[in-house]
Amino acid sequence: MNTKLFISLIALSSIFFSCSDDTDTTPATRVNYDFDNVDYSGQTARIMMLDSLESYIKSANDGTTAITATHMNAIYTNESGDLFGSSKDLESKTANDPTLIANVYDQVPAYFASAEAASGNADNIIGGRLFDAQGHEPAQMVGKGLMGAVLYYQSVSYYLTAEKLNAGDNETVTEGKGTDMEHYWDEAFGYFGATTDYLTNEEATNYYWAKYAASRSSVYDVRADIFNAFIAGRQAIADKDYEERDVQAAIIQAKWEELVAINVVHYANSVISDTELGDILHHWSEAVAFATALQYNTSKTITNENIAIILAALYSDDIKNEDKTALNAKMEAAKAVIKSTYGFSDEVMSNL
Repeated sequence: MNTKLFISLIALSSIFFSCSDDTDTTPATRVNYDFDNVDYSGQTARIMMLDSLESYIKSANDGTTAITATHMNAIYTNESGDLFGSSKDLESKTANDPTLIANVYDQVPAYFASAEAASGNADNIIGGRLFDAQGHEPAQMVGKGLMGAVLYYQSVSYYLTAEKLNAGDNETVTEGKGTDMEHYWDEAFGYFGATTDYLTNEEATNYYWAKYAASRSSVYDVRADIFNAFIAGRQAIADKDYEERDVQAAIIQAKWEELVAINVVHYANSVISDTELGDILHHWSEAVAFATALQYNTSKTITNENIAIILAALYSDDIKNEDKTALNAKMEAAKAVIKSTYGFSDEVMSNL
């Protein structure tokens, strides 16, 4: 295993898992996720695997580096069994349901193949980024696609469900891990990608969803809603207040869904304002990938019918040759569905 990557994981783990004695901390004063007996190392390993997978695909942005689907799949499946010192993998946690409107599980191998085919050829570099024959950016389709199909899905539609939480024992404490129920909640938190001092440390490095929540916060801020609900829900489990636990889980599910939606709007707005083809293709890829994530919340506000409308409006098999006026109209159509679903103000919709 690459020593530099292993050291990076150790450093990240020390940030994500740092805990302090909570003897003198009450729920009313707790501002950090600093509970005792917390372990979400598996989630952190998967986040590092996804980051590594994206970085590998982006290494072909130089127009000369040839990348292989075999190597991408080895990261995705953790073929070695010890990537980042973990036996965990991304592939087995990727949502795979034949009823999905767009199945990222099926798309990932296709984007591995298209990235390999496009790599090593400067003709496929537009604006400093690698695009496949369809004008899709594999790094974004894979990276943002798995943000939804693994990180978001596993947290809000698996670990935060009453069915999963109620199946966990909440009496026996395992040192370093907590009770089973506490551990399930911690694993849900791990997939958000935030440090334990997310709201109090502006210098901290956060990943994926926590990072994107911070990026959009100047216009629509869900950071405190999500992070504080994770804290309150974890405390409720310790207090054996399961009604409150479920209230906080619902807050996370709702606000995280809004986080997905505002990122679709943000990148649709970017496509509309872009004038360079490379920027258009890059932001379009992000808009589509984020839109697919709307599917993965079993408690979602948006209907499957409206998700289908959004994806139909956004998607293109030949985005490079789309008429810009027509493309902008498609972005506006997708935005209109999101606005009507979530009730975002005109100011938010225009400034994202």
